Parts: sequence; structure tokens; C-alpha cells
Amino acid sequence: MDEDCAGLLPGDLVVTEYLNDPVGTDTGQEYVELHNPTRSAVDLEGLTLYSARADGSQERAYVFTGAVPVPAGGYLVAGDVRDGPSLAHVDHAYGEALGALGNTGGLLGIRCGARVVDEVHLTAPAKSGVARTYDGRLVPDSAGNDDPARWCDGAGTADAGAPLGSPGAANAPCEALEPPGGMDAGVVESCVPAGTSVSRPVMSPRPGDLIITEVMANPRGDDTLGEWVEVMALAPVDLNGLTVGSDSAGTKLPGGPCVSLAAGAFVVLARSPDAVLNGGLPSPVATLDVDLRNSGGVVMVRSGSGVIDAAGYGPAEEGVATQVSALHVDAKRNDPADAWCRATASYGTRGNLGTPGRPNHVCTGEGASDGGTPDGGRTDAGAPDGGPVDAGTPAPGCIDRWTGKVRVPKVPDPGSLVLTELMADPSAVSDATGEWVEVLALRDVDLNGVTLSSGSGGSAVLTSTLCLSLKAGGRAVIARSDDVALNGGLPSVLGTFSFNLANGAGSHLLRLTVDGRLLDAVTWTAAAVPGVASQLDPTRSDPARNDAPGSFCPAPTSARYGLGDRGTPGVENRPCAP
Repeated sequence: MDEDCAGLLPGDLVVTEYLNDPVGTDTGQEYVELHNPTRSAVDLEGLTLYSARADGSQERAYVFTGAVPVPAGGYLVAGDVRDGPSLAHVDHAYGEALGALGNTGGLLGIRCGARVVDEVHLTAPAKSGVARTYDGRLVPDSAGNDDPARWCDGAGTADAGAPLGSPGAANAPCEALEPPGGMDAGVVESCVPAGTSVSRPVMSPRPGDLIITEVMANPRGDDTLGEWVEVMALAPVDLNGLTVGSDSAGTKLPGGPCVSLAAGAFVVLARSPDAVLNGGLPSPVATLDVDLRNSGGVVMVRSGSGVIDAAGYGPAEEGVATQVSALHVDAKRNDPADAWCRATASYGTRGNLGTPGRPNHVCTGEGASDGGTPDGGRTDAGAPDGGPVDAGTPAPGCIDRWTGKVRVPKVPDPGSLVLTELMADPSAVSDATGEWVEVLALRDVDLNGVTLSSGSGGSAVLTSTLCLSLKAGGRAVIARSDDVALNGGLPSVLGTFSFNLANGAGSHLLRLTVDGRLLDAVTWTAAAVPGVASQLDPTRSDPARNDAPGSFCPAPTSARYGLGDRGTPGVENRPCAP
């Protein structure tokens, strides 16, 4: 790590705006805005600004070699300025070092040595020349800005020659930038039904209301034109505002006209809407800008930070879709791997196999994989003969988010998880939706089956079809609500609990257990400070030292998240005052 920036913590600098698709040529016009949310000036000397593809490959980097101060609460705009005078809104030129930022996807971040201070996923603006801005209603936060739903297109004065954005200044609230009947802060509130001009509230699906029923990851011809995903509604829903894609990237379905499904209806979301180019698909309801991996992966439908449904598939056979058996089309029965099999009916003009927009067939053996190349038909590691799992028995494993394959969870053992922060009395929202707990992993683990419990008897077991994975050094937020519109603007929530965290003084306890074994526990007696999380000093981040008196302290005033409460959910804690 470079000594010049060694004192910076994750979140001390936050990416709050970028222009990745200027009008005309990208060269000389792109920019990145960095915000300093702390109460002290930050010098960028020694830091590395970098861009890469969404998978981290083909990285380009620029190192700040001299003093580049950013005042407390201030902004710095770094731009692709190569020749001639700097643009009026650019404070510092990085020249050609970053190349061209991805117009529709990729990574953008800043780090000190190997330590990432902030990183965001790039998304596409509605049109060229419009910057992407982090919602001005939220406190800029290095965990919160990981959620694409908190970004929106910027505003500005086109005839002034400047981009549509607010480089070097605080961003406007996203709700003020969306058209009537559209979205605000990335959350759709209303849409306009077909044949009317009066908007109504969007009927957003809940988990179980909408499921993934078929995936074509490797069509004959060009994958970028022929890939598609089929979803089915089990209740009347609108698709507006949902994000559909993989575990690492997604396309947000636009607001405006309602995209409504009746219970039992199938629809297709495809890479291309042109039937000549996509191989003869029925008209898709929306287009996707996400690559589906041929080697296997995960397809997900999200609402905000919550997962509506997820499906894993294995190596994709060319020209053959992977589909759920017609006997397993519901939110629970489509989870086992052997509920999926290869399609057998042909569609379109190129000899591809699948039933896009139509009911699926019954897989051989009433849900077991048929004789074709398996997609989700993995074997059960727990079966004595290695054979397929019974369709009525949940697979004794979880779907790996990166490989899309079922594997045995990495069960944590004592010493591998640490309770590091808790918010018992939020101010921005009610306790019933805004309380949360943060957990730090000291080794690579999965939280599937881990129980969070209180001394008063409340408990919650973390369960998911997907592996609830934490890398060593990673932090998970477990909260009362995973809805960003209700929980005060928390970053991605890994699991939820329903019991109350005590606000008053007294003897209080939180425990983490798995299979009856204690992983970590913390106790406290002080009353909660309204709107302020209690955090563990980062020098005491292990299950023994976090028990010592004075290990926890109130989050400092410079550490704020979401709607403004104090805390560092999902990122490294600030040191406690001596």
C-alpha cells in the first residue's frame, strides 16, 4: 500500500458521478467525480483511479503522483483531457490513462495500493451526453453506491455546452429527474396502463410472485443477439423497475407505460427485439444488455436490493435452452437442480430448441434431467450413489453465485465470524424497518444456516437457495428490512430478522450460532443513541477482543449512510476515539 494514502479507509472517497457516454467521440470528454464525505481534507497523492470490464479484466489505471487535495465535504472532477486547455468542469486531467469507459457496463474505482476505497459498476444513460449521478437525497456512501438502483441520469443545460449532470457539485435528487409516471431514486412508484393517460401505483412483485422459467445462454449464431430469459407471473404484477440479469450485472426495466402480467402469463426478455436478428423469438417485453455465460452462471430478477427469483444453470449446450419442468413451475419447486432440463421443442428460424413465451414440457422422470447436456441438472453431493436429487427433496447445498453450480456451503466455525456493528435505534426510519447488525468474516464462509439471536429470545436463521457467501474481510448486513425505501438507505442486505433490538439501558445480548455451536456473542448495557450505530473498534475485530470493555463506541459524525443516520454498514468501521 502506498504510504501517501495508507490512512484512507473505504468510504473516505466516494464516486458520485461519471460521464461514460458523451455525445460524439468519448475521447477528451469523459469524467469521474469523487466526493470527500469526511470532515478533513483528503489528498489523492498515491491513489489509483482505475476502470475495467465488469469481470475486472482489461484494467486501465491512473496514479495521482502529486498533491491533489479534496476539501472536507468537497468534490473533485477528474477528466479525460489530453490536448489543449482543460474543460471548465474538470479539476484534474488523467489523459488517456483510463482509455474509454464502458458505455453500458464495467467497473470504475479508486484504491490505495491493493486496498479499494470505493468501486462502482457503470451503467448506461438513457442517451449520449447524460451523466450518471448518485441520488442526491442520500448521503454519499461507498456501500450504498454499489446499488445501481440509486443512480439516475443527471440534469443540466444542454445549450451551455456542458454535459447533463452536476460535475463538481452536489447531485439533485433522482426523483426530480424522472418523468411523470416514472421512477424516483431507482424505485418505480407509478406507471401508465395501456389505453389510459392516468398513472397508478406499480404492482411490484414479491418473492414468489414472479419466477424464472427458461434461459437461453448459448443460441445458434451471435449470443449478443439471440440470448433470452423467460419469466412467468404467479400473481398479477408489473415488471417496471425490476432488474434482470446475472449475479454481477443487470438491466433495469424502464418506467412509463405499465408492463403488466396476469397470473400464469409468460414473457420473454431478450438481447435483441428484432425477430430477424434474434432467431425468430416472439416479441420481447424488454431488451437485456447482459452477457449470459455459456459455461454456467446465475440469472436473477431483483426489485431494488431484494431478490425476487434466481436460477442457476450449468454449461449451456449450443442452441438448446434450459427450462423448468412444467411440474415445478413455482417459487419453491423450481429451486432444486433437477427441476431443470434441456428444451426439446424447436422455435424460430435457426433450429434452436426452447419454448419462449409458451409453457414448458415435463422433464423426463417428472423433473429429473433428460438425456441431453445438463444445464441445471447437477448431481447431489449428498446422495449415496451420486445420483440426482429427488424432486421433492431440497438439495443439500446452495447455488454458487459465480459458477451457477450447486455446492456444499462453507460452514463457519468458531473464530470465523465477528459481530462488528449494530443499529438499535435509527432516526431516519422506524425501528421496525431500520434496525440492522453487521457481521465480519475472518475466513471465506457461507452464512446459510447461521442463526442470529438476541438475549430476549428472538432469533432468525439465514436461508437462501443462493450461497450467502462472504470472503475473508467481507462484511454482511443483516437487517429488519431489505427494502431500501424502508430501511433508511442501507447497502445490500444479506439476510433479515424480525425481533427488536433493545433501545434502553439494561443487560443485552446478541449471538451468532450454527448447528448449536456459538460463533460469536456481544453484550452491552448502555442505552442506544438515536440515529447512531454502535461500532467495534477495527483494532479489535476478532471474537475475543470484541468482548473487552470499551471495544464498542458510537459511530462518529463523519460516518453516515443512506438517509443520514450515523454508521458504516457493510464497510470498515472508523477507529474509536482514545
